[in-house]
Amino acid sequence: MAYRKVIGIGDITLYQSYFTSIVAQISNLIALLPIISKGLESVDSVGDIICANDIEDSRGKKKLEYVRGEITFSHLTFSYPKNERPVLNDLNLTVHQGETVAFVGASGSGKTTLINLAIGFMKPDSGHIFIDGCDIEKINLQSYRRHIAVVPQQSVIFTGTLRENITYGLKDFPEEKLQEVIRAANLEDVVAKLPQGLDTVLTEHGENLSGGQRQRISIARAFARDPRILILDEATSALDSVSEKKIQESIRRLIKGRTTLIVAHRLSTIRDADKIAVIGEGGLMEYGTWQELMDKKGVFYRMRCLQA
Repeated sequence: MAYRKVIGIGDITLYQSYFTSIVAQISNLIALLPIISKGLESVDSVGDIICANDIEDSRGKKKLEYVRGEITFSHLTFSYPKNERPVLNDLNLTVHQGETVAFVGASGSGKTTLINLAIGFMKPDSGHIFIDGCDIEKINLQSYRRHIAVVPQQSVIFTGTLRENITYGLKDFPEEKLQEVIRAANLEDVVAKLPQGLDTVLTEHGENLSGGQRQRISIARAFARDPRILILDEATSALDSVSEKKIQESIRRLIKGRTTLIVAHRLSTIRDADKIAVIGEGGLMEYGTWQELMDKKGVFYRMRCLQA
């Protein structure tokens, strides 16, 4: 068109500049789409929290100064939204003071749900949970949770010193007691190897520690809080045999004299539990000591044979 003199040479330069500008703006818009999408997901998450109806309100409820550790599940029924069948249906179980009870069962059977109900993270559809005979609905949950410690499967380590990771949330923790906690959790060798001992700064997620060392830090946290109720969520599942042996020794010291709830997949780790509860089909399928369940040759016996 310029050759035929329909348009001028300057028009070509103008059109080319417009085209480059438009393409650049479209490219920028396309690059923004993933960021906008991520932002909308964040807005949805914030909206879910703001619109949630199950925000805890402990005003006027009974504060627990001391917990013995007896937990009773009475006619407990719970189902998740959009699930046709309840995860737990009319379950009855009492965990006595100082007793160690292990919960076993297939994935999705309701073991973790039962633990979350005992902590007060979720509310049952029907039935009651009693802590030392007091309905959990009438308890100030913040005061109740001060008497609980959880050792999770994946330990949470934050950026800070080893001392801070063990004693976070505890004010003016005595040095003598901290040394006792370290010995009880089998952390002495870890402290000795760190360049600055207890004041060594750990990286986020504990990347400069092994899995067994991170788990022993979690156990040390539980020792430091001296809980009346202890919850172990498969605390040794991802460890090698050497680390597992050390942690099992630490756990045996930790559970002594405390009410302990254990979620277990590896059945070999719960042989010393006072009672074993087999959860499945919405309820309590079997309940008893290790030997009683093995002699019964029922569900637990078959599970143990599969892992042998």
